Amino acid sequence: MKKIRILLVEDHPIYREGLCSTLIYSKLNCEVVAEAANVQQAISYIEGHPDGIDLVLLDYFLPDGTGRDIIKVLKSICPKAKILLISGEASSAEVQAMTQEGAHGIISKEVRSNQLTSIINKIVNDDNTSLTGTTSETETAQPSFTEREIEIIRLCVKGLSAKDIARTLNISPRTVEHHKERIFRKTDCNSGFELMNFAMQNRLL
Repeated sequence: MKKIRILLVEDHPIYREGLCSTLIYSKLNCEVVAEAANVQQAISYIEGHPDGIDLVLLDYFLPDGTGRDIIKVLKSICPKAKILLISGEASSAEVQAMTQEGAHGIISKEVRSNQLTSIINKIVNDDNTSLTGTTSETETAQPSFTEREIEIIRLCVKGLSAKDIARTLNISPRTVEHHKERIFRKTDCNSGFELMNFAMQNRLL
């Protein structure tokens, strides 16, 4: 079984080491093929290993640039590689811009190890084909949403509270909460970050 080859881009050594250890000791069939602390190191590795990366675990803010600088190079050299953002401070607008440029998912720096491995699995297998080339037995169709639900998903992803969404859409906060309950049931999400990942992967942003 082929391992998921991960390039880890994070400038804080302790956090990078923690992520690396989490991946190594998880049940995820993966290997961290390289670590980078800045944009230049990441680009150098990508240019030297065009066929050696399946996933880039990418911090947004780096000492010599941002994740967007890396995505541009990655997309031209390794178009099949998936991108998972590590977001501690990036704004919703910046995240949406990176989604349009090719990012496949996002995690908070407070993410738990089981959530991290689950999101990685979903990202690398998002077309129902695993890295081993086998097709999943059951294909799940994207749930259908009303126009109002899509509006609320987009506002939730921007970080607006139920009261703020209610004011924006001129509806009551209770109505917003009812919509959110339906949205979370339909998407099987349990947090704002999971909903953001769903929205990114299904091009709802």
